[in-house]
Amino acid sequence: MNKNGSVKINPIVLILINVIAPSMYIFLSGRYLQIYLLIFASALLLLMGSYKRMLCLLTVFASFMGVYLLTINSSKLQGIAVFIIVVAQSIPCIFLASALVSKYNSAQLLSALETMKMPRAVVVAVTITLKYIPTFSREFNLLRESMRLRGIDFTLRRPVRSFQYFIVPQLFRCAALADEVTAAGLVKGIDHPHRRTSYYEEKFRWYDAAVIVVFVAGLVGGFIWMRK
Repeated sequence: MNKNGSVKINPIVLILINVIAPSMYIFLSGRYLQIYLLIFASALLLLMGSYKRMLCLLTVFASFMGVYLLTINSSKLQGIAVFIIVVAQSIPCIFLASALVSKYNSAQLLSALETMKMPRAVVVAVTITLKYIPTFSREFNLLRESMRLRGIDFTLRRPVRSFQYFIVPQLFRCAALADEVTAAGLVKGIDHPHRRTSYYEEKFRWYDAAVIVVFVAGLVGGFIWMRK
């Protein structure tokens, strides 16, 4: 627990929730799971001290649901309504994933994943994937700035042209970043066969178990509710 009263959840808990929650839409009622995940994600963000992210989650979800209610009764806009509700169902998981990416560095993720006795290749791949998201955001802003300096606007009115000017330099940057990440990993001994030590020790604590128990209890409650 941090000094400000917030709880630092083990990264493995957030990863498991983001893996399990979307697949539950196959087995549970969409309306029940949608409301439950919204409440659960909001409470978890509040527990972690991410108050602004929690308010943003509620605002974005309410906005999507407002658009959905405005378009669902129109026969011409039902396709948009279906798309909106599908995106809205994934919003809680997206915000939990954003908390995972922003609150934990690579060393913390590696330390947590290695406690699961996963293969080293999987651990490294998951860590790099999670940490590339903010890197991609920075690269996207740099590319937009360079396009602006050249008088090229990134606009949805010309999606093919904008995509063409964006994707080519992004692919070259991905290749360069891959080489940089590989070199940094080798310097840090990522290819060493034995378990690495870490400054961060991500232990599985009682409140991590409590979060998983509450999450599973909510899913079980959904199954019981469907049978009634």
